[in-house]
Amino acid sequence: MTSKTGNDATRALRRRQELERRAVRAVEQAAGTVQDAQRRRHEAVARLDQEVGAAAAAHGLAVAVLATVLRDDGLAADLTGVDVARVRSCRRGADGAAVRARIAELGEVVPRRRRTAVPVPGNVGSGSAGGVSGGVGS
Repeated sequence: MTSKTGNDATRALRRRQELERRAVRAVEQAAGTVQDAQRRRHEAVARLDQEVGAAAAAHGLAVAVLATVLRDDGLAADLTGVDVARVRSCRRGADGAAVRARIAELGEVVPRRRRTAVPVPGNVGSGSAGGVSGGVGS
């Protein structure tokens, strides 16, 4: 009887050891799956970071081009939805050759002409600037 009890105990111990080995293998497989998922996530995040960086650079160049064409940082800020400091930062950070190349791609920029005083008949030589009196209290 002792040997039957000993054999039963040995079989039970072996079943338990086999169960433990299977559990350890399952943990190792799960750890491998986690590591694989973490690696894929890291690669995806790195790829997305590159895309965001490229998109941000393109946006900065576009803002710099608009500000250059408009010659007004405030108006460029209003049109793009960023603040004036960001527009100026984009202009400073943009490569001048890239800005000129992008402007050339967009088309010809008509140069702005300086405003010149247009003589108004009857006002020539009167000394008034467009009919506005410069005196205080007038």
